[in-house]
Amino acid sequence: MPIIESHRPQGMSATGGGHGFARAAWFEMLARHCFADRSCLWLRAEADGRSITLPLVEDGDQLGALANYYSFSYGPIVEGHPSRAGQQALVAEIAARLRGRYNRVSFYPLLDDGTARLMRDAFASAGWIALLTDQNSNHYLDLDGRDFATYWAGRPGKLRSAVRRKGRLQPYGFEIHEEMTDALWLDYQAVYSASWKNAEPFPAMVRALAEEAAARGALRLGIARAEGAPVAVQLWTIEGDTACVHKIAHDSAHDRNSPGTLLSHFLFHHMIDREKVAHIDYGTGNNAYKRDWMERTRPMLRLDCFDPRKARMWLPALRTRISQLVRRPG
Repeated sequence: MPIIESHRPQGMSATGGGHGFARAAWFEMLARHCFADRSCLWLRAEADGRSITLPLVEDGDQLGALANYYSFSYGPIVEGHPSRAGQQALVAEIAARLRGRYNRVSFYPLLDDGTARLMRDAFASAGWIALLTDQNSNHYLDLDGRDFATYWAGRPGKLRSAVRRKGRLQPYGFEIHEEMTDALWLDYQAVYSASWKNAEPFPAMVRALAEEAAARGALRLGIARAEGAPVAVQLWTIEGDTACVHKIAHDSAHDRNSPGTLLSHFLFHHMIDREKVAHIDYGTGNNAYKRDWMERTRPMLRLDCFDPRKARMWLPALRTRISQLVRRPG
């Protein structure tokens, strides 16, 4: 079973992995804009026209997932529709290739959707100590065929009351854009810089994300305006049947009138009744406001793989095992 190893993606289509966050294009954006000063390693295993690619980042004698806070989840790039057993076998081949060269390989964030356990089992079969721990939460919404009115009727009374009171005077106009122009980027930046949020660490990544999504028809950039000036922005993409909320911000000078909440109401209505999405995903993080809009949470898992032949890895493995017992993913 051949393994292709490179510092740039090779042998896969630009849209490898379909939509979402396990695509060649997504990982390339991360590598270019967030990890430009790091050495990225792409490992690809192939068999019978099917393949798995793991994009990784080198850190001395350790490897980590090519992922960060922009990533809703991490997973291998899968092409050719291998079966679950086939995927595990391909990942195991990569894991065997890494053993002896690296002391530790870590992956985060992993969804508890089968991917995390497939990765764990593959690395364990290749001789690694592979441990999963619960690290964070993901808030999401399954609509189960509901329209917006039905969904909205189930929101907390405090939220519904706030939208009713704040929206009564119609202080804002709302827009949704499917492309990112220079003018719209300036609007986005103006709101973000006037918000409560820390400075964006990689603004070029956010613009690249928006432009790449626009090119495949997936961008939905929401803007609230007061007398023409932008006061709230939200950057969403549609990944398959799921709407993903990447960025939200509003001008703190308008806190009293809650433009961010009103823009969320407008966008949720649009996504549910017009776009007909089946799910809405708020990404990683356990922010309190997400509970008002979402209905479910699921764990975000971390997989740490240690080479047991390296004595210096025994103590970190033991510490991770203790953490696993305290925060066991199930």
